[in-house]
Amino acid sequence: MDEHPSGLSLKMNVSIDSEPPFVTSAVDDVMYIVKTVILRSISTSQRAVVDSVLTSVSNLLASDFIGMIQRKMRDDCYPKASIQNAKPPDDKVIAFIVLINSLDVANEYLTTIIRSLLTPPEQQQTNGAAAGIPGLHNSFPFKQEAKEVTAHLNKLHTSFTSLSGELLNEGVRHLFSQVIKPQLRPVLSETFRDADYTLTEDEFAEFAAQQMADTELTEEMLLELAPSRFERHWNRLMLPIKRIMTERTYAAALEQTAIQLARMLEKRVWSYGTSGTSSSSSSSSGNRSASPWGAIRMERDFGAIVGTISRGNYAVRELFARTTQILMVANMDDEEWDEMVAMGSGDGDGEDGMVWVLSEEERRRARTIVRTD
Repeated sequence: MDEHPSGLSLKMNVSIDSEPPFVTSAVDDVMYIVKTVILRSISTSQRAVVDSVLTSVSNLLASDFIGMIQRKMRDDCYPKASIQNAKPPDDKVIAFIVLINSLDVANEYLTTIIRSLLTPPEQQQTNGAAAGIPGLHNSFPFKQEAKEVTAHLNKLHTSFTSLSGELLNEGVRHLFSQVIKPQLRPVLSETFRDADYTLTEDEFAEFAAQQMADTELTEEMLLELAPSRFERHWNRLMLPIKRIMTERTYAAALEQTAIQLARMLEKRVWSYGTSGTSSSSSSSSGNRSASPWGAIRMERDFGAIVGTISRGNYAVRELFARTTQILMVANMDDEEWDEMVAMGSGDGDGEDGMVWVLSEEERRRARTIVRTD
């Protein structure tokens, strides 16, 4: 009798009438039964009854509930495109996300149930447990029995959250690899289309004049073109997913996406300059270094892109620390650079308080990104 929520859509212009979290009907049904059965077993005050019930509940949750979701993820809802480089069908993506959500919410429900049972009634409100559940303290007044039942309840909780958490993480990885990752390269290609950081300020002014003559863009819009393009494509890719996923599962998907984007942005930064290990190598023939003005634009554009990705989840910014530091070093003036070298900052905390994620060799390589005009 398991049912998925209806009316969900990845099209942002289609409203969703139902309220989140979007999970299968089995979550509420199964967790209600689990709560009721555990409470009734505890009310008997019989250790043997409780042990038998908790063991059966644990086995059924693993084989039936988690097993059902795993089979559906694998056989019915796996979001794989039928044609290479095409997007998976929306209905498959939505159904897959709902199953991921179901695991996350089931974890939350079971945690609340166990916490309520282990929390004395007078402490339930302050500890965040559901009020009104008598717990096991009245049924097992003897300390040793209460301790043993507590251990069994914790074992049930740990076993379930471990199995469901593993499947949830695997589901998020597949959602990223099948739905999000294939679209990241086109997003960046479109973002940096026409973005040439080798241009000087005067050369960019000539380029902007030509663009303004052919289009309705202003110079200010041209300067903000890369960040605005990225934000538009990013929102088109991620917001439909975000509004269906639970907060925790979306945070996990966002982290994997940010890790991949951090690698891609870092690679793009290193594409400027040379692969040498000293600033003297910047005069090599065929060098594609950024202009000093272009490097400042690059740092500003990349910073705005990172800001878009980390909006609402500031911790994600840390994943871009390498790219941020590369551009910071690249844009240092000679006096700042010489002072930093003289201070002898190592790979850890420098005397200036900077925690370096770049090696000394990488910092020297970053100095080749900007050419000396």
